[in-house]
Amino acid sequence: EQTNLSENVHPALAAVALWGALIWLSMVEGSQASMVGLPPVDIELYRESHPIAAKICERGHKGDNLDRYLMGRQFMVLALVFVIN
Repeated sequence: EQTNLSENVHPALAAVALWGALIWLSMVEGSQASMVGLPPVDIELYRESHPIAAKICERGHKGDNLDRYLMGRQFMVLALVFVIN
């Protein structure tokens, strides 16, 4: 049986959900590039200019947190691409 969700929901909600998911996906992808690219860079180079990034990297690069983040990020990307499609 077909659902009638698309008939009952305003198209503006679909547009907002689409753009929200695209923006979220871009943030997830950008943070992944930063988390993977920053470990070889000395944290003292950006600690004062980018304090939030320094705090995130301190926690993210400790132990196996980066591997955990990448695994969780992959599931998030799958969910976001599913919503976008």
